[in-house]
Amino acid sequence: MIIGGAFQGKLRYARSMYPKITWADGKVCPYEEIKTCKGIFHLEEYIRRVMQEEEARTYLETLNELAGINPRIVVVSDEVGYGLVPADPFERRYRETAGRICTRLAADAERVDRVVCGIGTVIKKKEAPFEEMMSEEIVLPEERMLEEMMPEEIVLPEEIEKRSFEIITEELGDISLVPGTESVVKRCIHTSADFEYARNLVFSEQAVEKIQNAIRDGASIVTDTQMGKAGINKKKLGQYGGKVYCFMSDEDVAKEAKRRGVTRAAVSMEKAAGLHEKLIFAVGNAPTALIRLYELIREENFKPEAVIGVPVGFVNVVQSKERILTLDDIPYIVARGRKGGSNIAACICNALLYTL
Repeated sequence: MIIGGAFQGKLRYARSMYPKITWADGKVCPYEEIKTCKGIFHLEEYIRRVMQEEEARTYLETLNELAGINPRIVVVSDEVGYGLVPADPFERRYRETAGRICTRLAADAERVDRVVCGIGTVIKKKEAPFEEMMSEEIVLPEERMLEEMMPEEIVLPEEIEKRSFEIITEELGDISLVPGTESVVKRCIHTSADFEYARNLVFSEQAVEKIQNAIRDGASIVTDTQMGKAGINKKKLGQYGGKVYCFMSDEDVAKEAKRRGVTRAAVSMEKAAGLHEKLIFAVGNAPTALIRLYELIREENFKPEAVIGVPVGFVNVVQSKERILTLDDIPYIVARGRKGGSNIAACICNALLYTL
């Protein structure tokens, strides 16, 4: 068993330890595969799936008896249960169930490794039976593997970005991305070092193609922060006739926001809507900007070329994004949940520009 926090390099570690194994992905594999596969990763997602489907819940018993059913399996799982107790009843049941199953599996396991920052520590080991399995499955002894992980890579400066994307592709492994969205997802991961963007980015149908066509037609980009504006490649956008706007610092915007008791972000969206030109909105900070933009689209028949909705934070962030996901006639790219930021908004714009 190999456990650890999310995105700590568990799968890479597991593949180094067990190079001959063909892995099943717990997020998508058939439920029956748990009984016969050599290894499974995303075990925590497998547990979530079987709990959500009535007909599949018998596999919870299979997991509890896995040591007898498939005794040579290697399981890789995120640690579930740290942090705040969820308000949602299902999430509480899920955390308890996943914790109990992982505890049972660890008790039955011949060996348990915990991985942090790509480095594994053996926290349990039964010597004799596991040594037999090691001789069959492992090419590199643990000490040699760790030595090979430690040295710095020698990469020429002009090759660093290319190498970064190669690493991202390697670590994504068998995670399947929507065709056409790969460059956007990978650049978000490159910008943040957060692989969760492979899961939480949502694209409307043909969003990438439609937004790129708008850029080719001279569309400009409106951001909700000066940071977002600074991060977008204006030279590349300018090749197609587009500009980058941010009205957050404008005096008239500040005065109007104060007069009405609303945020400058909301008023800046209104000012942008009055430009009467093709616009792509890239919101990475203020949920109020996204909410006001949604209102302009729904109530005032404003029709931007696209919305990139990736504000970060806690208050109304999730709600603002979910509103954009209800739009059926405006292309959008949304980072579902709380994550995002002005840097993510800018990098999505750049990903679209760089692949034109």
